[in-house]
Amino acid sequence: MRWLVLILCLLATGANALNLTFPGARVITIETEDAGSVRLPETPWAPETVTLGTEGAIKKTVIEVPSDVMTTLQMIAPLRNQLEAEGYRQIFSCADAACGGFDFRFQLDLIGEPQMHVDLGNYRYLLMRNETADPHSVAIVASPAVATGFVHVTEVSKAVFVAPEATDTPDPDVIETPNLRTDGLIDTLVATGRVVLDDLEFGTGSAQLGIGPFSSLDQLSVWLAANPTARVILVGHTDAVGSLAANTALSQRRAAAVSNRLVNAFGTARNQLQAAGAGYLAPAASNLTPEGRALNRRVEVVLLSLN
Repeated sequence: MRWLVLILCLLATGANALNLTFPGARVITIETEDAGSVRLPETPWAPETVTLGTEGAIKKTVIEVPSDVMTTLQMIAPLRNQLEAEGYRQIFSCADAACGGFDFRFQLDLIGEPQMHVDLGNYRYLLMRNETADPHSVAIVASPAVATGFVHVTEVSKAVFVAPEATDTPDPDVIETPNLRTDGLIDTLVATGRVVLDDLEFGTGSAQLGIGPFSSLDQLSVWLAANPTARVILVGHTDAVGSLAANTALSQRRAAAVSNRLVNAFGTARNQLQAAGAGYLAPAASNLTPEGRALNRRVEVVLLSLN
């Protein structure tokens, strides 16, 4: 029998297991992180909304369910009932358009395609918390596909920290070169006409640029200030997950976010900057592997003129 009763063991370090059962489902994939942060929205999306990360040990589980006979509410309801029985309370719940549609979906830090599919016109989100339990936060997203459906469960528990190993005292006569990914950024830009700003941080599917500081932007702003006739274009790139239109729009917003940060935080003259989005049309690596897709999600600087 293909569809079996699935028991989701939501394990938290130093706590009892939280067992959720879901009839007729199977686990697609599980991702874990001992200490990190994940965005768990508590309100519908709005242009001024900023969703801060919830910190802790992160576990993401994707399960497949036979949704050809189930709505998104029917997919989520059994898990919500079990969480309520365990003392969790509902913080926020919404469905597709009421959540904010496309923009709300990309405020969610989900495992991407093909493991987790989200129909932007038919999905449901639920956030529940129990401050005395571990995991203390559980977010669920449900969305149907052809003859099946996907449920994404995100758990946040107490972070696990590992003590660093003792190291020998460095030789005072040895001068180490800082291991910065942005070393030589300007040299590369001038020599090749382009360079990747590879220390930038964006949330999954989000155009919200992290707080920083970002050494690449510092170096670029100093160089542009010293070369007021220089002109550059910031070009956003994505992996090949999702449609071209969606990825092009996202890459454009990310490039614009970098441009705005340079102007507002570093004082760069706006007439020295342009922003554009290429979506997945100019990959730096194969989109067939997680490593390649990570390299393709980037913002580059292209030198347009120097004089």
